[in-house]
Amino acid sequence: MRSKYDEECRLRLAIGDLVRAAAPPGWNGATVRCAQVGGFSRVTVECDGVELGVQGLEEPFRRLRELSRRDGEGTWFCCELRFTPESRSYRGQVDADGFPFPEGTDIPDVALLEELTLFPRDTVPGWLLDALPTAVPVGIREPEEHRRRFHGSPRPRPVISGELVYTPAGHLAVHRLEVDERAAGPIAVLHEEAEGGGDHLLFLATKEAGERSYWVARKDMRGTGGGITACVLDDRRLVLHLTPKAADDMETETVLTVELNLGPVETERLRAVLGRVFRAGVSDPMPALTGF
Repeated sequence: MRSKYDEECRLRLAIGDLVRAAAPPGWNGATVRCAQVGGFSRVTVECDGVELGVQGLEEPFRRLRELSRRDGEGTWFCCELRFTPESRSYRGQVDADGFPFPEGTDIPDVALLEELTLFPRDTVPGWLLDALPTAVPVGIREPEEHRRRFHGSPRPRPVISGELVYTPAGHLAVHRLEVDERAAGPIAVLHEEAEGGGDHLLFLATKEAGERSYWVARKDMRGTGGGITACVLDDRRLVLHLTPKAADDMETETVLTVELNLGPVETERLRAVLGRVFRAGVSDPMPALTGF
């Protein structure tokens, strides 16, 4: 089951894709800002200093607020995300305390009550208390043991105040190759460290429901079945070109460059195994292979 952390990251990446699709040619940077209290929200996008109209942002931000909810702490009121055209990365911040709208904005009473009913908190900001038309409502909290059972994850807890940073891998240097050609499908593992530690790239041919394909994964088995559009291999580097979805599955950029610190014999062995792995993918479009 995908964790809250993973779903949050996917939603922010989806917001970035919507912004990139709407941005004009030659854009350099865009900032998306969502301010929300209850069902009252405003989402703005500024691209190179000019406001940009982007459709479809309200729902992912609504879901992000739900995922960020913490028992007794509520969720954020303001989320700001910054994107660039040349990377899948993003930076930003969330704020669960400050007034999220321009000064003088009147928040509807129903939105104030809805906020504290859906996202109860032990400490309510002064600006929200002052605006309430009645006493603080008593919200229904999800029991902690229930949340652990159904949403537990080793990933970090959702952030409701502070910095947001996502930096996908664009480069990897490897120093060791492991190959297993005795398995049902050939397997090659490129290790970041000579002793086998650190990050790694695993390539294997798979067969599910009678269909052959391939699987590529990084550390913690963040991987993709398909989605490699091209693979370039020479004596010093391996370059993988991925679809945006495959890149997000692996937490990489759409171009991943792998520096090969391998001997000539190991490089030739890698070339042979990768050729077999990618050519096995009859159920998916085979990557364009260069250097094989």
